[in-house]
Amino acid sequence: MSEKTDRLLSQGLNAGFAGGTDMRSDERGGFKIKSSHFDNEDGTYHDEWIADRTGGGQEIVVAEGVTYTRVYAGGTITLEALAEMGISVGDVMASLKKNIIEGGEKTRLFSDYCPEVQGDWQYSYTILEEVPNIPLTLGKEVIKYHGVVVFIHDFLITPVE
Repeated sequence: MSEKTDRLLSQGLNAGFAGGTDMRSDERGGFKIKSSHFDNEDGTYHDEWIADRTGGGQEIVVAEGVTYTRVYAGGTITLEALAEMGISVGDVMASLKKNIIEGGEKTRLFSDYCPEVQGDWQYSYTILEEVPNIPLTLGKEVIKYHGVVVFIHDFLITPVE
Protein backbone atom coordinates (compact mmCIF):
# COMPACT_ATOMS: atom_id res chain seq x y z
CA MET A 1 0.00 0.00 0.00
CA SER A 2 1.05 3.56 -0.50
CA GLU A 3 1.31 6.22 2.19
CA LYS A 4 -1.78 7.86 0.68
CA THR A 5 -3.76 4.62 0.97
CA ASP A 6 -2.64 4.09 4.58
CA ARG A 7 -3.50 7.69 5.42
CA LEU A 8 -6.88 7.44 3.67
CA LEU A 9 -7.85 4.29 5.61
CA SER A 10 -6.97 6.05 8.86
CA GLN A 11 -8.61 9.37 7.97
CA GLY A 12 -11.76 7.69 6.69
CA LEU A 13 -12.05 5.60 9.85
CA ASN A 14 -11.52 8.67 12.03
CA ALA A 15 -14.07 10.66 10.04
CA GLY A 16 -16.68 7.89 10.10
CA PHE A 17 -16.49 5.70 13.19
CA ALA A 18 -14.80 8.32 15.33
CA GLY A 19 -17.38 10.92 14.39
CA GLY A 20 -16.55 13.28 11.52
CA THR A 21 -18.92 12.18 8.74
CA ASP A 22 -22.59 11.38 8.71
CA MET A 23 -23.39 7.74 9.28
CA ARG A 24 -26.22 6.53 7.10
CA SER A 25 -28.65 3.67 7.27
CA ASP A 26 -28.74 1.78 3.97
CA GLU A 27 -29.93 -1.50 2.59
CA ARG A 28 -27.71 -3.98 0.75
CA GLY A 29 -29.08 -7.27 -0.53
CA GLY A 30 -32.13 -6.86 1.68
CA PHE A 31 -30.05 -6.33 4.84
CA LYS A 32 -30.14 -3.13 6.86
CA ILE A 33 -26.61 -1.76 7.23
CA LYS A 34 -24.83 1.38 8.40
CA SER A 35 -22.32 3.21 6.23
CA SER A 36 -20.01 6.20 6.11
CA HIS A 37 -18.27 7.80 3.15
CA PHE A 38 -15.27 10.11 2.98
CA ASP A 39 -13.49 11.85 0.08
CA ASN A 40 -10.37 13.99 0.17
CA GLU A 41 -7.36 14.83 -2.00
CA ASP A 42 -5.91 11.34 -1.38
CA GLY A 43 -8.95 9.47 -2.71
CA THR A 44 -12.20 7.84 -1.59
CA TYR A 45 -13.03 5.81 1.54
CA HIS A 46 -16.25 3.89 2.12
CA ASP A 47 -17.24 1.75 5.13
CA GLU A 48 -20.30 -0.49 5.48
CA TRP A 49 -21.11 -2.55 8.56
CA ILE A 50 -23.79 -4.51 10.34
CA ALA A 51 -23.16 -4.61 14.04
CA ASP A 52 -24.47 -4.04 17.51
CA ARG A 53 -22.62 -5.86 20.28
CA THR A 54 -20.95 -8.06 17.64
CA GLY A 55 -20.80 -7.90 13.86
CA GLY A 56 -18.54 -6.81 11.08
CA GLY A 57 -18.04 -4.82 7.93
CA GLN A 58 -15.89 -3.81 5.03
CA GLU A 59 -13.91 -0.68 4.27
CA ILE A 60 -12.91 0.11 0.70
CA VAL A 61 -10.41 2.77 -0.35
CA VAL A 62 -9.29 3.97 -3.75
CA ALA A 63 -6.10 6.04 -3.86
CA GLU A 64 -3.77 6.63 -6.78
CA GLY A 65 -5.87 4.27 -8.92
CA VAL A 66 -5.40 1.33 -6.50
CA THR A 67 -8.27 -0.23 -4.53
CA TYR A 68 -7.81 -1.87 -1.12
CA THR A 69 -10.31 -3.55 1.15
CA ARG A 70 -10.15 -4.07 4.89
CA VAL A 71 -12.68 -6.56 6.24
CA TYR A 72 -13.36 -6.83 9.96
CA ALA A 73 -15.49 -8.79 12.43
CA GLY A 74 -15.81 -9.23 16.18
CA GLY A 75 -17.26 -7.31 19.08
CA THR A 76 -17.63 -7.24 22.84
CA ILE A 77 -18.20 -9.87 25.46
CA THR A 78 -21.82 -10.40 26.57
CA LEU A 79 -23.86 -7.56 27.98
CA GLU A 80 -24.18 -9.47 31.25
CA ALA A 81 -20.41 -9.88 31.54
CA LEU A 82 -19.90 -6.18 30.81
CA ALA A 83 -22.51 -5.26 33.45
CA GLU A 84 -20.77 -7.46 36.03
CA MET A 85 -17.61 -5.43 35.36
CA GLY A 86 -19.58 -2.18 35.75
CA ILE A 87 -19.12 -1.09 32.11
CA SER A 88 -21.23 -0.95 28.94
CA VAL A 89 -20.74 -1.43 25.19
CA GLY A 90 -20.66 2.39 25.03
CA ASP A 91 -17.70 2.49 27.42
CA VAL A 92 -15.82 -0.04 25.28
CA MET A 93 -16.61 1.92 22.09
CA ALA A 94 -15.41 5.15 23.74
CA SER A 95 -12.09 3.45 24.55
CA LEU A 96 -11.88 2.13 20.98
CA LYS A 97 -12.58 5.55 19.44
CA LYS A 98 -9.99 7.18 21.70
CA ASN A 99 -7.32 4.70 20.60
CA ILE A 100 -8.23 4.97 16.91
CA ILE A 101 -7.95 8.76 17.06
CA GLU A 102 -4.72 8.75 19.09
CA GLY A 103 -3.16 5.89 17.09
CA GLY A 104 -3.91 7.35 13.68
CA GLU A 105 -1.92 5.49 11.03
CA LYS A 106 -0.32 3.23 13.65
CA THR A 107 -3.39 1.06 14.10
CA ARG A 108 -5.36 -1.36 11.93
CA LEU A 109 -2.68 -1.38 9.23
CA PHE A 110 0.62 -3.24 8.81
CA SER A 111 2.49 -3.09 12.11
CA ASP A 112 1.86 -3.76 15.78
CA TYR A 113 0.54 -0.89 17.89
CA CYS A 114 0.41 -1.40 21.65
CA PRO A 115 0.28 1.93 23.53
CA GLU A 116 0.78 2.20 27.26
CA VAL A 117 -2.08 1.14 29.52
CA GLN A 118 -4.48 4.07 29.92
CA GLY A 119 -6.00 3.84 33.40
CA ASP A 120 -8.28 0.80 33.48
CA TRP A 121 -8.07 0.25 29.70
CA GLN A 122 -5.48 -1.40 27.47
CA TYR A 123 -5.56 -1.40 23.66
CA SER A 124 -3.48 -3.47 21.26
CA TYR A 125 -3.34 -4.14 17.53
CA THR A 126 -1.13 -7.03 16.48
CA ILE A 127 -0.21 -8.46 13.09
CA LEU A 128 -0.91 -12.19 13.18
CA GLU A 129 0.12 -13.11 9.64
CA GLU A 130 1.42 -11.55 6.46
CA VAL A 131 1.25 -13.37 3.14
CA PRO A 132 3.31 -11.24 0.72
CA ASN A 133 2.65 -13.26 -2.43
CA ILE A 134 -1.16 -12.78 -2.17
CA PRO A 135 -0.75 -9.99 -0.58
CA LEU A 136 -2.81 -10.37 2.59
CA THR A 137 -2.38 -9.08 6.13
CA LEU A 138 -4.27 -10.50 9.12
CA GLY A 139 -4.45 -8.35 12.26
CA LYS A 140 -6.15 -8.50 15.66
CA GLU A 141 -7.38 -5.59 17.76
CA VAL A 142 -7.98 -6.24 21.47
CA ILE A 143 -9.29 -4.06 24.29
CA LYS A 144 -8.88 -5.14 27.89
CA TYR A 145 -10.53 -3.66 30.96
CA HIS A 146 -8.66 -4.35 34.21
CA GLY A 147 -6.67 -6.94 32.26
CA VAL A 148 -9.77 -8.84 31.04
CA VAL A 149 -10.50 -9.03 27.29
CA VAL A 150 -13.76 -7.16 26.60
CA PHE A 151 -13.44 -6.54 22.84
CA ILE A 152 -11.82 -8.18 19.80
CA HIS A 153 -11.83 -7.29 16.10
CA ASP A 154 -9.98 -9.35 13.50
CA PHE A 155 -8.94 -7.69 10.24
CA LEU A 156 -8.01 -8.83 6.73
CA ILE A 157 -6.36 -6.27 4.44
CA THR A 158 -5.72 -6.90 0.74
CA PRO A 159 -5.63 -5.05 -2.56
CA VAL A 160 -8.44 -5.57 -5.06
CA GLU A 161 -6.75 -6.60 -8.28
